Amino acid sequence: MTITPRFPTEKALGLFGVLALIALASLRYGAIDLSWTALIDVANGTKSSDAAILMNYRAPRTMAAIVIGIYLGCAGLVFQTVLRNPLADPTLFGVSGGAGLAVVGAMSAALFFSPDNTVSRYSSHIPMTAVPIIALFGALAATALVLLLSGGLTQWRNFSPVRLILTGVIVSAVLNAIVMALVLSVSESQTELAILWLAGSLYGRSFDNILPTLPWGLLGLMIIWVMRRHLSILRFDPDSATALGVAPAQVSLLLLAVAAGLAANAVAVAGTVGFVGLIVPHITRRIMGADVASTLWGCGLIGAILVCGADVMGRCLAPPLEVPVGMMTSLIGAPVLALLIWHLHRRNNNA
Repeated sequence: MTITPRFPTEKALGLFGVLALIALASLRYGAIDLSWTALIDVANGTKSSDAAILMNYRAPRTMAAIVIGIYLGCAGLVFQTVLRNPLADPTLFGVSGGAGLAVVGAMSAALFFSPDNTVSRYSSHIPMTAVPIIALFGALAATALVLLLSGGLTQWRNFSPVRLILTGVIVSAVLNAIVMALVLSVSESQTELAILWLAGSLYGRSFDNILPTLPWGLLGLMIIWVMRRHLSILRFDPDSATALGVAPAQVSLLLLAVAAGLAANAVAVAGTVGFVGLIVPHITRRIMGADVASTLWGCGLIGAILVCGADVMGRCLAPPLEVPVGMMTSLIGAPVLALLIWHLHRRNNNA
């Protein structure tokens, strides 16, 4: 008889409550603090300056932070589970570098072939609906390159997570170097925009940046949810997974491709937002337990809380200036990563 773990409903509701509070703070606080009556004005359809700021700037930005957190949190869980490595995440695997290279490369090409050289400082000459597709293509191309160089495509029966991660780190470093070279080649009026995007910024994001990613993102999340049993089995060694009726190589490659797509969607909205996919699964397991279904829900909620909270902190540290959300998640994630490495080292020494 199979015993299904009990879903921690109370903890999930608590995380929903925390996310709702942070979302409200994101709507109110920033370079210009809005009054609570602005929320009431929006609900009543009353037109005011605060309501216009709320709908045109704060609401899209808050939604973007939540969506990015969900994408990266769930993608990080898939990478760590499939590769059976607690330090795996899309950034280390080359996914974010590939997506960033595709978008910055497309931006550079669009500027180069532009009929005039007088380009608006805030224009990338790339349709917003095309950015997620470009980022998705770059992420999948980087994933395919890592798999090819590590033997994952040609020798998939001998799938090696360690070799895959090492190859991903090398490919990621090369891609990031190429991205910086492209940024330096962009015209001076566009350099600031490109660097801000690569730092992981939600400045000036609108619903046009977010909505194109939703079909791809929802499809990826649905695939991961449907395959949650396979994901759970992949925590074991390949022989055990095969005995339980799962083809580890094929299923691993499919789930990695889906996770790469989710990370690409996040990059398409805000650029590189680091450490989210790395630390969120570890925090989630401590709160929600080890059951994959519960952890998936928790990774989405905690990822959204982390990114949305980091964005609020970045806006409120020194207004009207703001720290990009990617830098804030790095400031939060770096100490957590150091603590995680210390904990793993201590556990291995005691084993």
